[in-house]
Amino acid sequence: MIDVSGVGVLAAAAILGITHGFEPDHAAGISALTTDADGWVHAAFVGGSFAVGHVVVVLAWVAILTAIGRVATAPPAVFDTVGTTLAGLVLFGVACVLAAKGSRRVRGLPVHTVPTPIPGSVGRTVSHARSHLHHPHDSYGDYLRTGVVGSLFALSPPVSMLALVSTVVPTGGLHGALTAVAVYALAITSTMSVIGGGIGELFSVVQGRGERVHAAFELVTSVIVLGFALRLLV
Repeated sequence: MIDVSGVGVLAAAAILGITHGFEPDHAAGISALTTDADGWVHAAFVGGSFAVGHVVVVLAWVAILTAIGRVATAPPAVFDTVGTTLAGLVLFGVACVLAAKGSRRVRGLPVHTVPTPIPGSVGRTVSHARSHLHHPHDSYGDYLRTGVVGSLFALSPPVSMLALVSTVVPTGGLHGALTAVAVYALAITSTMSVIGGGIGELFSVVQGRGERVHAAFELVTSVIVLGFALRLLV
């Protein structure tokens, strides 16, 4: 006999993972790392790497806050502030990189290297991740850097996932909670891989239209990403 309540929980976990993957700031972060990917397959791997780093931090939040018995809807406010600020800084840096590349293309200058817009370790991580993701034969270290960037977007506690886990544990126990988390992780990773592949394919099409079209697209994208950054920072 099928446990209807169990199916409902897994469906809710899958929906949370999918909707979380489609959050605009996450898509903006993935777009920055897939603009130079060689086709949709490579871009999908980049998006998947971003998602894995993101999921690792989300799972850590679930484990830690569940273990210490905190109310799922009331995680420490300071973590939310710090996580949102870091994600905003990363997106701000991404917008600067895209704007710099677009401007250099318009002027006919080389775009292989652009100044790192964020000082310190965060800026270096974003810069290294972008500079190494230009071909389909990336090393594990290159994808790891992408995962680190993805993890920065999960430093704010995932309230909806924590609430789901706190609801499941009393009735489904640890096994039910772990199953729900696994479904959530699979859903968000798949979603971000699809987003990465789609964005990468879009940029590939744009690149085929010529340098000026490519430059215009990067400049427009930089403005959109900057908007998301300011929304997080202000």
